[in-house]
Amino acid sequence: MFLRIQARLEQSRLEKAFNDRTEIPHIDASDDEDNQQTPEWVEPSLPQWDEFSPTQLEIAAIDLSVQIVAVSDMGIFARKLNHPPSYYPQSVFPGEAGNLLIAGHRGGPAGFFRRLNELKPGDEIILRAPGVDYCYEVEEVFIVEPTQVEVIAPLDYAAITLTTCQRVGKVTSAKRLIVRGIFVQAITAKNE
Repeated sequence: MFLRIQARLEQSRLEKAFNDRTEIPHIDASDDEDNQQTPEWVEPSLPQWDEFSPTQLEIAAIDLSVQIVAVSDMGIFARKLNHPPSYYPQSVFPGEAGNLLIAGHRGGPAGFFRRLNELKPGDEIILRAPGVDYCYEVEEVFIVEPTQVEVIAPLDYAAITLTTCQRVGKVTSAKRLIVRGIFVQAITAKNE
């Protein structure tokens, strides 16, 4: 019971961080000729996962809305059943070409992925970040052996891969349930 309360408290804290995010930068689209200078190109630097803004995973087909966190050690994640769904350290950022990887528990106090097996091709997965929703569509739902780590390998297209145990409450050597989705679009919030 304590772990379930702890998991819910952590989700509340993460949701507060998500809702209290900083203001979305405003881009001035003025037609003023003085503002028509071409800016000098600066190579953007991507944040590290521990610096990335809070994100929320929403899957309407299974009534899921959960905050996602970053972890540097998936071993710690695997041993803590009260840990919320987490990005794999080698994951790409939302919307990027490659494999956006999120692991979650099906059982235990933080069993947010309990109904992942109910997803079907065509179902929508939304990853919400400050100012933008990244929309993915489920391509396939399948089961692999724990040794089939190729499911988390880099891809040449923008995809999301959700991983969890196949069966709820079974030993850690159980097979893995995988949901793979393809990136559809990013919807940005309008600046006010």
